[in-house]
Amino acid sequence: MQRAPDLLPLQPVAGSTWLYALRRLRRGWKSGDLLILAAALALAVAATGSVGAFTERVRLALESQSGEALGGDARVRGREPLPEALRGELQGQGLRLSAVTTFPSVAIAGERSSLVSVKAVEAGYPLRGELRLSEAPYAPARPASGAPPRGSVWVDARALQELGLSVGQPLQLGRLSLTVAALIDFEPDRGGGFSDLGPRLIIGQADLAEAGLLVEGSRASYQWLLAGPAEALAIARERIEADPELRYETPREARQELARALDRAGLFLDVAGLAAALLAAAAVALTARAQGVALRNEVALLKTLGARRGFLLRGLSLQMLLLGLAAGGLGVLLAAAGQGVIAAALAGALEVALPAPSPWPLLAAYALGLLLMLGFALPPLLEATATPPLRVLARDLVPQPSRYVPLLALAAVAVLLLVQTGAVDLALTVLVGAALAAGALAGLAMAAVRLLAPLRRSVGAGLRFGLGNVARRQAATVGQVVALGLALLALLLVSVVREDLLETWRGRLPPEVPNQFLINIQNEQVEPLRAFLAARGVADAPLWPLARARLIGLNGVEVSEESFEDPETRRWINREFNLSWTDRFGDDNQLLSGDWWDEAARGQPWVSAEDYAVERLGLKLGDTLTLDFAGWQTTLTVVNTRKVSWDSFRPNFFLVTPPGAIEAAPRQWLTSFYLPPAQRGLLLELAREFPNITALDLEAALNQVRGIIDRVVRAVEFVFLFALLAGLLVLMAAINGTREERRREAAVLRTLGARTATLRAGLLAEYATLGLLAGLVAACAAQGIAWALAERAFEIPYGPRPLLWLIGAVSGTALVTLLGWLSMRRVLSTPPRAILG
Repeated sequence: MQRAPDLLPLQPVAGSTWLYALRRLRRGWKSGDLLILAAALALAVAATGSVGAFTERVRLALESQSGEALGGDARVRGREPLPEALRGELQGQGLRLSAVTTFPSVAIAGERSSLVSVKAVEAGYPLRGELRLSEAPYAPARPASGAPPRGSVWVDARALQELGLSVGQPLQLGRLSLTVAALIDFEPDRGGGFSDLGPRLIIGQADLAEAGLLVEGSRASYQWLLAGPAEALAIARERIEADPELRYETPREARQELARALDRAGLFLDVAGLAAALLAAAAVALTARAQGVALRNEVALLKTLGARRGFLLRGLSLQMLLLGLAAGGLGVLLAAAGQGVIAAALAGALEVALPAPSPWPLLAAYALGLLLMLGFALPPLLEATATPPLRVLARDLVPQPSRYVPLLALAAVAVLLLVQTGAVDLALTVLVGAALAAGALAGLAMAAVRLLAPLRRSVGAGLRFGLGNVARRQAATVGQVVALGLALLALLLVSVVREDLLETWRGRLPPEVPNQFLINIQNEQVEPLRAFLAARGVADAPLWPLARARLIGLNGVEVSEESFEDPETRRWINREFNLSWTDRFGDDNQLLSGDWWDEAARGQPWVSAEDYAVERLGLKLGDTLTLDFAGWQTTLTVVNTRKVSWDSFRPNFFLVTPPGAIEAAPRQWLTSFYLPPAQRGLLLELAREFPNITALDLEAALNQVRGIIDRVVRAVEFVFLFALLAGLLVLMAAINGTREERRREAAVLRTLGARTATLRAGLLAEYATLGLLAGLVAACAAQGIAWALAERAFEIPYGPRPLLWLIGAVSGTALVTLLGWLSMRRVLSTPPRAILG
């Protein structure tokens, strides 16, 4: 007989709600009824908190490491010397500063001279990364220690070539006579763009004033590199951006290819963490549903004794709040320990120092746990308070479903997605995909129930029993298939992200992606250069024309720097644009509006504008640009807009025309190709054969992006394991939700003479069927969501993966069958009298 619950005065009095809630908590804890729900909620907080804290540390570490591409965490730029008062103010906030001044000048060695790009640095340069020096071109390099000593200069290989110097010889720079002390092998903040391409000379700031090169009107760029805590950098940014004469830049803003890589890294980590969060929410929801079903008998009994529904609503709500606060606190402690374990386990694999953990992800996980309690755990219990008192006599009476329960759950899911991803598009993609998957699972389960009904008559007793359960309990079968399928969907989604999307991203930068760019190629050098490269085994080196122009008119109206209010646009418009022409765009160009042209467009005065140019100039189809190419002017019409994947490391341009449209303009050429490390001597031959051609080595920049990808792959692999454990808990919760019902059913059948082997075969057949259905639809849904993420969020190609369907079917069948057997084996050994007595 069921023991009557602890009774209270049935009319609410002061403190009676608290007493009811506390007594119910105590009784549920002793019996273990609430233990499962508390464990599920604690796991939810632990999963989201540990993954959130870990991914934030990885993200911050990757952001910090990207500072190596800038020489610091950020930089401040201005056209005039930066105010010393501001420097003292920033240093007072705990920031380290290093002044850098760059300007063009002329270096002289004997009878030779060369236009050079001079960089004057302080002893602390660079604040992030390292400057590497060597004694000869392509010789072993060593890290630089501080700035060049007084009276010495570091130069790059091109400067040596043009001035006919070697290390140890002197050169003249303004009033200074400097000794070449070393060769620049790698300069972290030079980047891979087509600006500041003159031969590089690095001197110390102490020599700058003595050189007498900077006077009023000099074309110099004054910079401070900054490094320090994120809070101090944020204050510095706010202070600097208030001054229109200064510009604050982060690695993301200065290096587009790194910005793109970091953005994608964040998305991958978000999706992995999102899967863990959804699995944790599913565990809470399934466990709470079972609790709500078990509560119906108690509610019916209390109502017969005079308890009102309002009293029960307040008591159960308070009980859930207390349980949520306690379980959430435990989850936070587990999350704090868990992220430490994850970081310690991956410290060596990630090859990057992780910053100290922040409390915010843990607090967010705690709040998220309370949200899960409100959206998933509380509604089934509140719905149980509508149970009619007559249920004490007729156990088949159930409360009417509340229309608010699914709305609360949906709202909780939406908030969870937004909190976890921070991106509406990404959250909406996953939410719509999960909703479609749930609908498909429900529809397939309903169809399968009807198809299995006639099949059960032609199989053995065990299979007939199992398939009969699937066909007979239609609502329960549909609910279980949906729950199991969504759990498998989350697991498969993490697997797809890990195996497919990450590998596709990694495949965008294969080992033989072009790592050498040659620019400043003259018209008469095009064919000789082709022959030179072909003779040395470099066959794939397409040459692109390059013309430079200034924008002088927009839609027939004359424009200048003062025509625009946006500071970024004013800076951008103040320099020459690089244009090229082609009749075929690569797959790293995505059409946004208009149509591509073909060979028939030759000579048409058209232009294709990249998304950045569209944003800066407010361009739309049909707008006209008037450009000045060193005295030759033309007007072009915008006929399409596109978005470029700048992290593809292929030649690309903001503005492109059809062939023949601007061929009257002065031009140069550029090319790119892959050069293996063993053949780097080719660059020396190139410098001797074509001394004016500039070679840009992008291997370091490529390695920076590859390093980000590799670290994200390792991080997602570990998060995948964590999500796998959470998914297994969800599957167990889904199976255990019907455990009591199956125990009673097995007891009745054994009383009627059914053998244990028959019951075992029936249960295994039932779970295998549920797992097969759930796995198949979960695989299809995972592929659909992965395709949407690849196209809309990651912008990488993605195609069908038929093997995923097989993996989903097999893993779903195996997992659900195994967990079902582990959960039900005690049921089969329970004597009937223990249940029916």
